[in-house]
Amino acid sequence: MFHRYIYGGIISIDEYEPSDLLKVLVAANELLLQEPVEYLQKYLIENKLEWMEQHLGLIIRTYFHSNSLSELQRFCTDVMARSPEKIFNSLDFTSIPEKSLISLLKRDDFQVKEIDVWENVLKWGLEKNPTLTPDPTTWSDNDFKMMENTLQHCLPLIRFFNVSSKDFFQKTFETSAL
Repeated sequence: MFHRYIYGGIISIDEYEPSDLLKVLVAANELLLQEPVEYLQKYLIENKLEWMEQHLGLIIRTYFHSNSLSELQRFCTDVMARSPEKIFNSLDFTSIPEKSLISLLKRDDFQVKEIDVWENVLKWGLEKNPTLTPDPTTWSDNDFKMMENTLQHCLPLIRFFNVSSKDFFQKTFETSAL
């Protein structure tokens, strides 16, 4: 595909999967091919919106490693402001980098119930510690310490004062019953 672009300035993208186009976008960005970078970002956002929303974690990881993919970053920022639950419901939410999660938690326009934020931060932490079982009642002191270390930068950003004691107890109890 790049061969055709480099020699002919033409790239046909309709036949490619969005994941492949994202890889091409990253490669074009690394090669400083600004025209295809801008075009591919715009194409993905305008034509592959549903796929993009389902794979927000991947999109965040992609733009996180490059400062020049501003359209992808703007897209994710808009989704976070418009429909923040889509971040948590994306297929690869647990793979987003910690800095991206922290950036998300710091947002003042993040309109998600705080108990849902708590549950998803825990889900993210569990993914980072695959040796832990989802049931905290089985955890040792070392397991709690491991999770605390994993979430140390996220926990202060959760607005626990916005969580009712009933919700917190219920969600904590449900989690431990898994």
